[in-house]
Amino acid sequence: MVADAFTVMDVDQSLVPRSITGIPAACVRIGTYNIHSCVGSDARFSPQRTARVINELDVDLIGLQEVGWHHRGEVGVDQFNFLADATGLTAYAGPTKHNDQAHYGNAILTRLPVRAMRSIDLTVGFREPRGALDGDVLINGRVVRVIVAHLGLDPWERKRQIQQILALVEAEPGRSTLFMGDLNEWTPNSSRLRLLEDQFPGCAAPRSFPNRMPTFRLDRIFLSPDLALVEQEVMRTALTRRASDHLPVRATIGLV
Repeated sequence: MVADAFTVMDVDQSLVPRSITGIPAACVRIGTYNIHSCVGSDARFSPQRTARVINELDVDLIGLQEVGWHHRGEVGVDQFNFLADATGLTAYAGPTKHNDQAHYGNAILTRLPVRAMRSIDLTVGFREPRGALDGDVLINGRVVRVIVAHLGLDPWERKRQIQQILALVEAEPGRSTLFMGDLNEWTPNSSRLRLLEDQFPGCAAPRSFPNRMPTFRLDRIFLSPDLALVEQEVMRTALTRRASDHLPVRATIGLV
């Protein structure tokens, strides 16, 4: 039994691509989720619980942040492989920190065909190592660029990271692109968000942090103009309120 229902927000029916039957056509479900190294708000390490959350989301593709050991969790447990096995999805790892017994960073889990996957180093100076995964994913016959990132804690650091990502996107104009992740942007109208909004007119950004009383829109999914945001939702259940300090965000995306 599901403890709570999904919270549904901001459905723009004018953007929903329709078939002749009136059913949304060429749509996929995607998500973004900071899993906090599989350590929940109860301080318990449980990759099994994290996998349950991902399975209940029932997405075609999800971008994960804080996968692996990082001052918490359990050294020696390969969370990338565990989550792939437990969800039945293919995992693409983008670690930013390496340890003899474990790694830590971003991941993409998907059931969709992947044509290519690249890593982006977003580390700024001597700040904590940061990065992104940059993949070419086949969605209903179209190759869509999917970038999953976890940005830094300082505003000036995030600005440089966003400029780096936008430079890569602008170098290949006209490509269908999704950019998602934990952006660590607390201020609703920051200049850094405006930079992204100029490139990506669509954005799924329900309140997702902190888990108990979500106030901030840290976890976002940006869409290029040729992709439609059909629906966005944040998963608030008894399970997700324990599994991580963030709540997972899910969006239904249409190809237009």
